[in-house]
Amino acid sequence: MTINKKIYENRRIQSIGKKTAKLLVEQIAHELYNHNLYRTFANYFATKGLNKLEEYYVNRANEELEHHTWIVDRLNYAGVLYAYPVVPKVDVEIPDEYSTFVLTLDKEIETTQLIYGIVNSAKEENDWETFNWLQDTLVSEQTEEEHISRKFLKVAEQDTDWIAKEEYILDAYNEATAEGE
Repeated sequence: MTINKKIYENRRIQSIGKKTAKLLVEQIAHELYNHNLYRTFANYFATKGLNKLEEYYVNRANEELEHHTWIVDRLNYAGVLYAYPVVPKVDVEIPDEYSTFVLTLDKEIETTQLIYGIVNSAKEENDWETFNWLQDTLVSEQTEEEHISRKFLKVAEQDTDWIAKEEYILDAYNEATAEGE
């Protein structure tokens, strides 16, 4: 089998395909936006005196920061030179407690779709190293994120007070994340 000389030239510079690298850099901004959004939700709950939901959203925000770091580390490992992307300002109205859970699930579904796009790009570029890293790292993590968000939206829909809901949500979240460690 003969390898195209262009492949050698490209991989000497970086081991991630150009399109996939571009999408991963864009994903950095998305993960940081998610972090900022969840910190905004934490602030909302702090001002409402719902401290367990504040803690829940602080923890969710920290996970987004961790995902950002995973991507940065992967890009650095692969020798990708990039400029840090601009993170859009969080401009969201929070009419009530319930809406934060709807917005969280929607944001996680959007994140899943973006990650699937990166996986498809890696596959198209025959970048199996990144493809496997994405499957093992971001896809498996994102599956959990979306599942947790869907579960807690159902809790938020229940006809009970927010003190009881926040207790359950934080406990269930801590249990789920402890299992994943």
